[in-house]
Amino acid sequence: MANPRDTKPPKGDSSGRSATDDLAARIARAQSEQVVRKPPADVGANVSGVSRAYRLAAEFVAAIIVGAGLGYGIDLVAGTKPWATVVLLLVGFAAGILNVVRSTAEMNAASAVPPGTPAVKDDDDDE
Repeated sequence: MANPRDTKPPKGDSSGRSATDDLAARIARAQSEQVVRKPPADVGANVSGVSRAYRLAAEFVAAIIVGAGLGYGIDLVAGTKPWATVVLLLVGFAAGILNVVRSTAEMNAASAVPPGTPAVKDDDDDE
């Protein structure tokens, strides 16, 4: 097995390429195969503040309702009133907060200004 610190090409390689050229080619091939994740279409920079608020509120309330509903169903089946409802209501509340935090981070990332973008000068700027 070859020493990883060797900079010489292997003996059987007649092309004369160095190890760094081979490494550069493998890196380029790996980068071209990498999948680029795009945010969902509804999370763009053109989303208004009211639509963001409605989305966050809906996600928060839905998580609480699902948690309370599951707890109530478990209480009916198991006869543990009201403990499963209370516990799963709190779990739904926590899940709702987590959903809001994740959605907010996703929306902020989608609407962020790329680094290096020049600031827009207005007429009030002093020189």
